[in-house]
Amino acid sequence: MLRFFYNIFIVPIAFLGMFVLSLFSKKIYTAIKERTNIIKKLSNEIANLGPFKKTVLFHVSSMGEFKQIIPIIERFNKEREKYNLVISVFSSSAYKNISKDESDLVDIISYVPFDTYFITKNFISFINPSLVIISKHDVWPNFILELSRRDTPIYLVNALYAKDSKVGNWYVKPFFKSLYKHFTGIITIDKSNRDRFFNIYPYDEKLHICGDSRFDTVKKDAVHFSENDPFGEFRVSKKIFVAGSSWPVGEEIILGSWSDIKGRYKDSFLIIVPHEIDVEHIYKIEAVCQENNLCYQVYSELRKGSIKEGCEVLIIDKIGILSAIYSLASIAYVGGGFGKAGLHSVLEPAAYGLPVLFGPNLSKSPEAKEMTDIGCGIAFDNSSELYQIVKSLWGNKIYYNQVSQQSKNFIQKKSGATERIYNIITNGI
Repeated sequence: MLRFFYNIFIVPIAFLGMFVLSLFSKKIYTAIKERTNIIKKLSNEIANLGPFKKTVLFHVSSMGEFKQIIPIIERFNKEREKYNLVISVFSSSAYKNISKDESDLVDIISYVPFDTYFITKNFISFINPSLVIISKHDVWPNFILELSRRDTPIYLVNALYAKDSKVGNWYVKPFFKSLYKHFTGIITIDKSNRDRFFNIYPYDEKLHICGDSRFDTVKKDAVHFSENDPFGEFRVSKKIFVAGSSWPVGEEIILGSWSDIKGRYKDSFLIIVPHEIDVEHIYKIEAVCQENNLCYQVYSELRKGSIKEGCEVLIIDKIGILSAIYSLASIAYVGGGFGKAGLHSVLEPAAYGLPVLFGPNLSKSPEAKEMTDIGCGIAFDNSSELYQIVKSLWGNKIYYNQVSQQSKNFIQKKSGATERIYNIITNGI
């Protein structure tokens, strides 16, 4: 009944809407175009897999979910003689931005097809997985039902059930309950998420709490980038404030207070790593710098890595180096807390032992709330509050070291989820 309703009513309406939108959206058009030869491409790659190994299929929606599941992929990679490793990806940007080092961890990286009955059935038939691991929340009905029909174990890991999620509402709960029952197990990040999942997945013995493998990712990345510092001696000569994944509201507040901060701390330096690096956004940041009489430079304009004399603000217009930039910082700001979409990841800067600052909206970041409670995360509303926070940190070495240690302890305490997840998943396969 579930499959009939989904394929007769929901899929046709969704595809009609998507094709109409593709006429106006390059992103949607690209997503459709790049999926046209999935099965043909797979048929060539599958031939190279080890015929006597079990195939593990990891599915992720976007780059964030991929980064979150990397430690689990690496754990399976340690026993490569047992497993063929395949990743399916929904997002075009994630598919294109997986690095060579990351792609070397697996045998195949493929787009997941749009969730139509026959194409999804063929996709799964070609891969023939012995185990499927889905990161966080990207659950597609035909995908799940076909795997279940084949008696393939399916696990949802780092599972997140937001407080404001609609899946437990009376008018959709029967649909999701009948879908999620096909999971072999759901592995949540904490007790509150486990309790909420019980609403649609009432199987005590199959609901697990293992923590979040993102902590293992950021802990490993922090060690890596600290050993491969891309800015050389620059880190030791400045008090560096890094504004990561920033949006315009936060940028205006930070730049509005920077003259005062610079006036008090002559060796301070601001690095802005905006979430969007399109030309229009970079121009807006430059305009705000000019309004505040701040000397700035854009990363792509650096010559041989040199920063011009008198520069007070460096604007990063390159993707993929935020974690490396955090390794330079003594204080970090994470964007998203002044809007409704929610905070970006506060874990990366915390892994470097940094005090982490953000805007007041923490509703979608339980990690930021916890960091605030223990004192290594600090929220602010305006430029004057930001100035006082920076003054208290840079002006009091004992307090700064206490906050820094709390960040390190927070990451250390939360690490280790990967091995717990691996043990649950591999038990019995």
